[in-house]
Amino acid sequence: MAHQFTVNATIQGVSLSEFKQLAANTALHENVCKRIPGENLEILESQIQGDIYTLRRAYNLDVNIPDIAKKLLKDAFRLKRTDVTNLSALTSTIDLGANLPLEARCARSVTGNDQQVQIQLNWTVKVKVPLIGGMLEKHAEGEIRRFSEVEINIVEDELKKNLKS
Repeated sequence: MAHQFTVNATIQGVSLSEFKQLAANTALHENVCKRIPGENLEILESQIQGDIYTLRRAYNLDVNIPDIAKKLLKDAFRLKRTDVTNLSALTSTIDLGANLPLEARCARSVTGNDQQVQIQLNWTVKVKVPLIGGMLEKHAEGEIRRFSEVEINIVEDELKKNLKS
């Protein structure tokens, strides 16, 4: 059975209408990607068709293991991520693929008012390793929570930079 968890965050000082306007700019999403800790980022697709924005990217995660292990494992922690966002509804699906036996999906929604936006990430994670899959799913949750917090902080910074411009 898959492991499920939710990440909630609030960004103060950005209205929902400002967020919606800024989210329609592909450069904002690409700038966020470039600031996420990792190596060898490739933006494979970044395009808007109607109300749907698709962002596909691949990068090597900045995992906490010794450098020599990173060199030996090379692209073992290469992550492929696809975000498909409905810009009018402010909902997204996120699919993570890796060179590991991991399936991770997220349903993201953004709500708010004139003073703030709330982001909710509903994750489902499945690690396909017999006997220890559940333990690895809990570890994956910790890493996803850590990277979600980093990403949300970067999003907040990029939003506020764009609002000052």
